[in-house]
Amino acid sequence: MRPRPAQRVPPAVRAFLRRELAAGRMVLFTGAGFSSLARDKSGKRHVPTGAPLADELWRLCFGGDKRDGSSLADLYAHALASRPRPLAALIEQRLRVDERTLPSLYETWLTMPWRRVYTLNVDDLATVTAARFRLPRRVRALSALREGVEDTMLRVDRDQLDIIHLNGVVDDGPERITFSTMQYAGRLAQRCAFYSQLVCDFTEYPVLFVGTKLDEMPLWQHLELSGAREKLDGSPPGLLVTQQVTRARQCVLESLNIRWVAMDVRTFADEVLASLRDEVVEPGLRALARTRAVHRAPAARGSREIDESRSSATDLH
Repeated sequence: MRPRPAQRVPPAVRAFLRRELAAGRMVLFTGAGFSSLARDKSGKRHVPTGAPLADELWRLCFGGDKRDGSSLADLYAHALASRPRPLAALIEQRLRVDERTLPSLYETWLTMPWRRVYTLNVDDLATVTAARFRLPRRVRALSALREGVEDTMLRVDRDQLDIIHLNGVVDDGPERITFSTMQYAGRLAQRCAFYSQLVCDFTEYPVLFVGTKLDEMPLWQHLELSGAREKLDGSPPGLLVTQQVTRARQCVLESLNIRWVAMDVRTFADEVLASLRDEVVEPGLRALARTRAVHRAPAARGSREIDESRSSATDLH
């Protein structure tokens, strides 16, 4: 990994964020690290990310036996097959967020005028944040795994923020949410709701990635199968907010016009987003109101939303 010492966000990055947020063009994409500062249902332990969750699944499956290199995906598959009820209890306890202890940094993140939010997480952080704090927009959590969901359900406006859970939500239950290799394989074999819009957003709007190192294989497989991978070279610039990234991964991301910002979730909220709040929230919401974009299912030649302000982002360097 390449840790980078704490630093100020470069002026060009701050200006880029100010411009794109105020124009209502910025898309947010969150991974497991985004939820890691929230506490679980008990209010005592933090919501687990990949490695800690895998350790808990190991103890669920094999008790006190010596831990080996079993992956989260394999441990989840085994727990689902052999201990479904204890697994359901663990998921319910560990992936539901406690409202009472929720840090205000999540209010900062979800107050921003994001065009849309995608998440790899199955926890209920977004809806709990909306219940705990007075956000400027309603939050609508959408599971990509529910029967009957389709791209035409999505909206972009000043009154509602869509949070799209690509791997499902905790309410879907252990058999539906996506953790195991076979579950990922099953999803790759069929058309998944909201991925066509995800592809359009990746290629047409700037994206801020947080809580992920963008090394999730299923995400890139979906982009590759959709034909979007080749379009990313000319896409608007993006940002990856994470404390560490490998050198090779950084090179790959730079080739996709994604710039690494070495900060954690809390520091970025406190030092960057909070300082921009007064400048971008109201202008961004007004821009979203002007957009009046009700999504239409992408056609073979791509999707278009009723949007008068396409992204003007070109360079972050």
